[in-house]
Amino acid sequence: MDNYLEIENDKIIQIKEKLKTFKNIDEIESVLQERFSLFAFNSLSGIPHPQELYNNIEAGLLVCQSILKNEKIIIVGDYDADGICATCIMLDFFEALAYPYIDFAMPNRFIHGYGFSRALFEEIIRLHPDTKLIITVDNGVSSFESGDLCKENNIKLIITDHHTLEIDNIGNTKIPVCNFLINPQQKVCNFPYKDICGSLVAWYLCCSIKINMQKICNDTHVAFQYIKQIRQYESIDYNRVKTLTNTYISNLSSLRMESLLLLVGIAIISDVMPLNAINHTICKYAIKNLPNNKRFAFQILMEYLKCNIDSQALGFRLIPLLNAAGRIDDGKIALEFLRSKSLIEAKRYFKQLKELNKKRKVLQDEVTAQAFSMIRETKQNPYMICAVGDNWHEGVLGIVAGKMTDEFQKPCFVLANNNGVCKGSGRSYGDIDLIASMQKIGHLMRRYGGHVGAVGLEIDYCNIKSFMQYFKPIAYNYEQTDDVLGILSPSLLNKDLLQCINYFEPYGNGNPSPKFFIELDIAEYKRTGQGFIEFKLKYLENKIIKAMFFNTKYANYVFKVGDTLHFKTMISLDLMGNYYTNTNQDIMLIIDKIYGLQKN
Repeated sequence: MDNYLEIENDKIIQIKEKLKTFKNIDEIESVLQERFSLFAFNSLSGIPHPQELYNNIEAGLLVCQSILKNEKIIIVGDYDADGICATCIMLDFFEALAYPYIDFAMPNRFIHGYGFSRALFEEIIRLHPDTKLIITVDNGVSSFESGDLCKENNIKLIITDHHTLEIDNIGNTKIPVCNFLINPQQKVCNFPYKDICGSLVAWYLCCSIKINMQKICNDTHVAFQYIKQIRQYESIDYNRVKTLTNTYISNLSSLRMESLLLLVGIAIISDVMPLNAINHTICKYAIKNLPNNKRFAFQILMEYLKCNIDSQALGFRLIPLLNAAGRIDDGKIALEFLRSKSLIEAKRYFKQLKELNKKRKVLQDEVTAQAFSMIRETKQNPYMICAVGDNWHEGVLGIVAGKMTDEFQKPCFVLANNNGVCKGSGRSYGDIDLIASMQKIGHLMRRYGGHVGAVGLEIDYCNIKSFMQYFKPIAYNYEQTDDVLGILSPSLLNKDLLQCINYFEPYGNGNPSPKFFIELDIAEYKRTGQGFIEFKLKYLENKIIKAMFFNTKYANYVFKVGDTLHFKTMISLDLMGNYYTNTNQDIMLIIDKIYGLQKN
């Protein structure tokens, strides 16, 4: 423990030699601005047209046909924040349309498993036997069995997803049987941004439905073609088509499609999508407009957060609440929160989400302790870590895998063994393409799917040994952004610096929060009840600033007043206010790493 904080002058010198020393805020602004120099656009007017997404316009046409035939449509969502937001977007759109024959289904991980499974399909047929069209959001590319079942039951299927498509043993892409697959990961899709979240794909489909409905309403020839296509199902005349489309277009006139992008922004942050031109632009719009939105759930959120909305507030305070529903109980609770029709209703669901999140934290700590203990007793592959435990709570395995990845700096998998079938999650590290790595040993698994950085999988316990033995990481093109922006002069610790940093929000994958190297003397420190360390640091002779260090691994180290702390930090608002006397009330430091402690 002591070695971790001992000062190594040569190492500190090497770190500082590589870094630029910032003497004014304009220099910092220039470096941050450079990150966006190659963006094709930075406003919503620049985002790609819905027709650029392969199959999107055609799928929207099919949905319009179902609408004009008054067919029952079921939206199949997912239980994570992206899937919940995507489901909410679709339901909000159809509500604005005032289409009555719409409902949704959402898997419960403890009942149906992941995604559009056979169990969920059978439940849909039992509850909605008149179903004619199913639209998946944020899932579906692995739903091969359900695709076949839809075909057998004469149910149309549109899959909207963003996860990596499966590859067979000879390298061919596998796609479930469906009418249309909308997924930018398809090789035939020329959409300029491959890495978008499921909610954005769902939003694009809604745009396509609106575009097609407008064409039907405005173009007599298009309307006539629709009549020809749907007459085989029911008696319908031209006037009825015109009346219906006029009504639907009128209903949609009050819906601003960009208002649904607030949910997309939340999903982008939740799924850690790279903050390229489209994702960054949408997130920036969402963060700016969310506080003033009239959605009751957002009003409750603002009351709860009591701070400016930024990527940190969403990523660490809201999104865990949305995810907690699906992890511990049922994702529908989070969906009902987002779609609450009154403040009273929103408060009730929000209270449930907070309680579930507390339970999630307890379960997470329990499984983390057991998983770390278990891997010490198991021979591991040098390229990865895998922990398997009997009856571990499935809802927290992804979080635990992430903690292990941070600790061991290699891909980590955490699986729960229930009667010989192991289900769980994996998290990547660095430049390792986890889904491509999994494809090489896909024959060992019952099912798997996900992204470059995170996967879910199901595997028989008897195959675990082979899985651990034959896993080999595959790297992808990864341009590592310098983790430390530069050396920060203490004279720049002020609200102007924070304002500069906030201008380039949101931060995340591809646009990391600015981190600075700095050296300050310790005036005081204490440990919180959670095991964190709270410092009071001196700068500019008589000024004091608060700094928090959340790495509990080093909570027992003894610091001394007067010692100089060499550390990497982020700049944040001091949400605790005037805790110390004579503090800077505007900002605080969030310590990311301590390089050394120089005893004075």
